[in-house]
Amino acid sequence: MKKIIYTAAMMLVSLSMGAQVVTVGSVDKVNTPGSIDKPAISADGSFVVAYMPQSGGIVKITPDGKTTTVAEGQGLYGLTVTEDGNSVVFNRRTYNKQHLGYTSLEVADLNTGAVKTMVKPTRQLNAGVSVSGSTVTAVEKGKTRAKSFGAGKTMSAPVASISYGHLQVTNNGKTETIDPQGRGSYIWPSVSPDGTKVVYWLVGGGCYVCNLDGSDVQRVGGLRAAVWAGNDMIIGMDEHEGMNQEVTASSLVVYRLSDGATQTLTDDTVKAQYPAASKDGSKVAFTTPDGQLYMMTLTK
Repeated sequence: MKKIIYTAAMMLVSLSMGAQVVTVGSVDKVNTPGSIDKPAISADGSFVVAYMPQSGGIVKITPDGKTTTVAEGQGLYGLTVTEDGNSVVFNRRTYNKQHLGYTSLEVADLNTGAVKTMVKPTRQLNAGVSVSGSTVTAVEKGKTRAKSFGAGKTMSAPVASISYGHLQVTNNGKTETIDPQGRGSYIWPSVSPDGTKVVYWLVGGGCYVCNLDGSDVQRVGGLRAAVWAGNDMIIGMDEHEGMNQEVTASSLVVYRLSDGATQTLTDDTVKAQYPAASKDGSKVAFTTPDGQLYMMTLTK
């Protein structure tokens, strides 16, 4: 695994707004057999799962570059690793003879490769799921679909999802449209690890955090595709595009909710996109526009 030599320089330029939120320990490029897309990281940060568009499948990748195939097929996305690190939940996009798109929800065992279908192909599966233990909770046509793929009691957790641009929250089996800024186009929703807040992006407005009922809205700024790194920090990308929607620059930024402090984590030597953070925020994975994978360590 190759150590990135710009780590020290990044630490020198990482302060923003006069406050240091975290210390960047290392940023390592991970060798992969091909380009990857939008990684997910395990709760303990020990490995990453990601979709490889060229080969068509989901792979598990460890920091030393060891790669194993988890599931095969095209159109796989929305990856979430279960907290015990044994499975990955994902969506599969398929098309019928009339070219109509359908989405199914599946779970793959990272140890055996066995794949189970949790929600059969449908045209009305909301974008967004939650995973609690061995229970996957999804929303279809506004109704909760909570199913267990392992032993133990079914225990659903709050879900933030998108339906026709609306931001919805499902809690205790009830789905409500919250739309904190009113009717708009909401994307990239995610519920905090403690299940009390939602981070989301409002097209034309930026990144925000609010309570599950849409109250106490806090503007975070321009953090795209933001994810939770613990319950008090979020990490997103500050992305800039050229005339042809080509990414000209993109850096990762951390935001601390308790005091509004921000810090840039990467410099302009790499175009950092689509972060994924471990449960405590100490490990972060991200990619570049050409599909390279990096892993970063942080300490508070």
